[in-house]
Amino acid sequence: MGLGVAGALLYRNASPSNADHRLLTVATGDETVASVVVNLRLLKSVRSVESWKDRIDPAEKYLLKVGNLPPRHRDLLLETFSSFASGFVKTAEGPSPFRLFASHGTADQALEALKKGHLVEATTGDDYVLIDPETCGREGPLRLIKGDKLLAFVPTALAADFTARLAQEPGRKMESLLIAQGGLNLQPFLESLAPPLVQMALARDEITENARRLSLTLRADTDGGIWAELDVLGDHPEQIQKLWEKASGANSPLKTVAETSVKVTPSKDAFRLTVDVNALQKHADVLTRSFSPFQNEALKDEDLKALESAEEALLDPKDLYAYDEALTPASFFERSGEDCSPRHGVALDDAKKLRLAFTSLSSRENLPEVDFVSLTSSVCMPPHYSPVLAKRPWMEVRIQQPELDRPTCGPLADEATGMTSEEDFSREHSNDMQVATNKVGFAFKRGVDTQKLPAIEGTVTVQVPTRVKKVTLAFRPPYGRTELAFPEGKLTVEATRVSDDGLTFQLGSEGTPPSVLAVRALNAAGKYLETESRSGFSASMTLPFVGRIESNDSTVLAHGKPVQLEFVLVDATAPYVRPFKLTPPFPQAPDAQEDDTESEPTAEPLSQAVFEQTLQSPDSIARRGERYTRYTSGGLIAAPDVPGTAPSPFKVLLQTQGVFENNLEIVWTEDVRRYFGQLDTGIQLEVLEVDFVDGTRLRPENMDETRESESGEKEYVWGSRFGAPRKWNTTLSLGRPNISASDIQGVIFSDFLPNRMEDVPVARIRGQLSFSLPTTIAVSALTPLSLHTRATLGEARFHVMSIEGDEVSLLSENTDQPGFSAAFTDAKGNPIRASLKKREDFDDATFRLDFETEKPVRQWRMLQAQGPSKTYTYPFEITAHVLKPVSSRKK
Repeated sequence: MGLGVAGALLYRNASPSNADHRLLTVATGDETVASVVVNLRLLKSVRSVESWKDRIDPAEKYLLKVGNLPPRHRDLLLETFSSFASGFVKTAEGPSPFRLFASHGTADQALEALKKGHLVEATTGDDYVLIDPETCGREGPLRLIKGDKLLAFVPTALAADFTARLAQEPGRKMESLLIAQGGLNLQPFLESLAPPLVQMALARDEITENARRLSLTLRADTDGGIWAELDVLGDHPEQIQKLWEKASGANSPLKTVAETSVKVTPSKDAFRLTVDVNALQKHADVLTRSFSPFQNEALKDEDLKALESAEEALLDPKDLYAYDEALTPASFFERSGEDCSPRHGVALDDAKKLRLAFTSLSSRENLPEVDFVSLTSSVCMPPHYSPVLAKRPWMEVRIQQPELDRPTCGPLADEATGMTSEEDFSREHSNDMQVATNKVGFAFKRGVDTQKLPAIEGTVTVQVPTRVKKVTLAFRPPYGRTELAFPEGKLTVEATRVSDDGLTFQLGSEGTPPSVLAVRALNAAGKYLETESRSGFSASMTLPFVGRIESNDSTVLAHGKPVQLEFVLVDATAPYVRPFKLTPPFPQAPDAQEDDTESEPTAEPLSQAVFEQTLQSPDSIARRGERYTRYTSGGLIAAPDVPGTAPSPFKVLLQTQGVFENNLEIVWTEDVRRYFGQLDTGIQLEVLEVDFVDGTRLRPENMDETRESESGEKEYVWGSRFGAPRKWNTTLSLGRPNISASDIQGVIFSDFLPNRMEDVPVARIRGQLSFSLPTTIAVSALTPLSLHTRATLGEARFHVMSIEGDEVSLLSENTDQPGFSAAFTDAKGNPIRASLKKREDFDDATFRLDFETEKPVRQWRMLQAQGPSKTYTYPFEITAHVLKPVSSRKK
């Protein structure tokens, strides 16, 4: 690792400038509550040494990320800037972000580089917003301050203060060998600044209770060494030292690491750990096991002894699948079976083994007028050919028309093709049929309306495995990490646990090794053991300067003690290419039969007058009564109508038999659903009194009674099994039924029932249903379903945010008022059944409405409740058993 004289000359060329010193001074001042400073000049210098490039790459990515600087702009950044700082500074409103950049050239040149990288955007005057390269989120506005080779983006209220500080002589000097320096005030800023996982980790290790500030400094030396200094500052550094001794004690896997790589320096008001990062690399395996969520501890001697007594199960030779050495695309698809055909999308071949489906059309708040499209290709897979592990793509979707766009931020910005791709081999329809999918995402150029395109054209390519081969690998006790190397990558196996069923090991990968169709385990006698494979997930993390940690892609259980593994690998593939042409509007109706399904009957928006003239008309009441009577059977007792008043459009019933005994059912007919579902009118249910057959009478006030549990904690006397309070009132939504019988829908309500009374039959229950209706409903004009159209109601504006197969999301642009909903139609204006799944309100006084629709939507319009509301209340009382006299009842 030593660089000697070359290292000294290298670092001399990386000497910081006066602008770097000023940046460090300001970024680490008392006013900042969190900051990170990165010496880009040093990173640029060490990249000129070939042996250092591989070491610096993983860490460099994270060092840039802390300043919201994308690695794809690395060359631009290193050529333009000598250092940068990112963090938060105190303001009257709380912590506010700031960014500082020291440049090699002028401040104007540096500003142009940031604009070219789409990292900042001018608003008005000297104000700018910072653009997050990963989410396209905007931060600001912040005031731009230009200095000598310096740029600062700071809160407007602190602009004068920053200007003065940047003009002063620097109070600190940036060292030539400084890599990065960061600090965080834990209290009271941790909750607002640190990610939740960091907060949890610090709280778990009791850091937040004993420290005020954390500071981390990374330095290099002229011999190629890298050193990290972690300072934990607080009033009780001895407590921090105890925590460290516990974490690195005799029973800790980090004990050896601490002894050889870490130096402890306690002082009066701080606790310092100095870490030799080069030495850490010698303990990469221990560190990855300690910090990775993907790894498990190595097997112990007692585990290996237990494996000796594990019951062995041999695979019947006739169950050993014999893979054909040579296949063609035709024979491959033929083996998938006659009944195999993906369920969704347009068939791309005569046998309907390959389909392509529209998945979604969506917009991004920070990228207006840009359509993001998602398509899913699906292909039939023969039994035994779905890979256990696949790092090489099986399916590829290419768009030929129209031209794709590559946004300057967001997930597509890092994709060279402008497309994301996600394969999934786990979707089995039955034991004899499996369908693999590939979901791709892309964007069109700004202003292109997907719904008005002539078509989306392209190709789907399936890499059909035409030849397989078998490769063996010795795998013996202690079953540590073993590798199988290939020119393009490697496969890894490592045991994770021993059980009565045998040995479980994980299959992982690096690079792009051949796809694995099967992993077989053989015992010492050369016989095949029964195995079970389970696909995992693909993920990874990187410990800076230490290395990349891969997730294990699948887990295999061998029923016995293996000594050898046999891998069935894809040795050659042939491309099977099919063109496609998808025509709007999207989503496409199944098999393009838009007019085959019956339309939803038209229903006027539900105002007070409409309710009283339609749902409460004598004919409607009579029809509902007949249906409710037919439904009341099998132990259900219905609440009788109250004499002299119009009956409720809903019916309340008590179940007195079976597993749902003591549960309430609130049901409604299809005509009620059609009217109430338009505005998702909420139905308020209140339970007012319950008598049980043992004489117990409960009212809402009883639900507040508490007592001390056996563990000393407070619990509710009439609560749930775990002592939580029971609900005697709730709001019901007609869009989320869990009862469906012919033209009757409804919900089951049991949250009122105390755990201690679950086995005691309800004798009588009394309560009420109520709902409120507006005077009138305002309706906007019908609008084509597109991301580029708007609907207006008065001053309120709305647009479509996303379109999926059976879901539509709408976003308000300038209002957060309640009472809005939407109605949907087909191309002819016939209503389409829809239900409001969720309303989500945002901090900028806007909201989103998520709807689920019965079939593809072509037009939409907004609805708004207006005028004074009227509340309709319907009491109910159900008697299931004759009550005891009042004087003899329990209280």
